[in-house]
Amino acid sequence: DNPTSSNTKIGSVKIVIRTSTASAAKSLNASQNVKSGIATITSARVVIEKIKFQSSIDDTLDFRFRQSFIQDLTVGSNVHVIETVQVPFGSYKESEIEIDDLDPEDGAVYTQNPELQDLSILVKGFVNDDPNQNFIFTSDLSEEQEKEFNPPLVLDENSPSTNVVLFINMEQWFVDQNGNPLDPRSPANKEIIEDNIKASIDVFEDHDDDGKRDDGDEDDD
Repeated sequence: DNPTSSNTKIGSVKIVIRTSTASAAKSLNASQNVKSGIATITSARVVIEKIKFQSSIDDTLDFRFRQSFIQDLTVGSNVHVIETVQVPFGSYKESEIEIDDLDPEDGAVYTQNPELQDLSILVKGFVNDDPNQNFIFTSDLSEEQEKEFNPPLVLDENSPSTNVVLFINMEQWFVDQNGNPLDPRSPANKEIIEDNIKASIDVFEDHDDDGKRDDGDEDDD
């Protein structure tokens, strides 16, 4: 899917997902419950359709997976390696990630995940610190996020590999802009929560592979 020639020098980019902020201080060997307002998130799964890099000379390298894939955001470490991809040497100014609903065209991934069929987001948990007050939040949200690399991501002889972090801050999903809690069980809150999910996504380069934005990088959308 990626345009290369036999003469093109190739680097590598490891793409990872990092979730939330407070969870980084927790054990990396157990399930990671995440608090957001009155909600405790015990499971969060997202359908990722594609990841793309755009070069500084407007040649687009589109890293499309053979099919959509499902990423669990809460099990194990708060850093999840998606894939290491081969990328031609060059300067890349922008990344793009698309979250989309799981549909029959996704083949086996669709049939093997009935809970996520025709959905892009599935969140489970409980509210008011009471495991008996369960909730399930679902959405067929379709969202394409474009984020600038500032400075640009550069692959060359001196820097043939790097890391890119897709950061999703689940802690802001179930609170409003003033920090007031949003009950995920209320249909009236669904649109606000979907907007929060959109706003919770960031993408940045991570040279030292610590899951954090590199010192000196600017936060540009």
